[in-house]
Amino acid sequence: MGLKLQYDDGQTPINEEEKDGLKINSITTQKELDEFEQLNIEKAVEWTIHTNLKADQGDIKPLINFAKG
Repeated sequence: MGLKLQYDDGQTPINEEEKDGLKINSITTQKELDEFEQLNIEKAVEWTIHTNLKADQGDIKPLINFAKG
């Protein structure tokens, strides 16, 4: 007879296998992961708004540097 834990939305713990794939070790719940991903998306959108990239330049160094964080 095991414990039946109930979690609110977002409190679901991330299992060990999922944790191994994360670069941020302090993330322990799905909600924390969702918030971190949302922040990264917002930063990416802001970066694209403020970066002057032209298709004919062929220079992807700014994009690579941004991705490296």
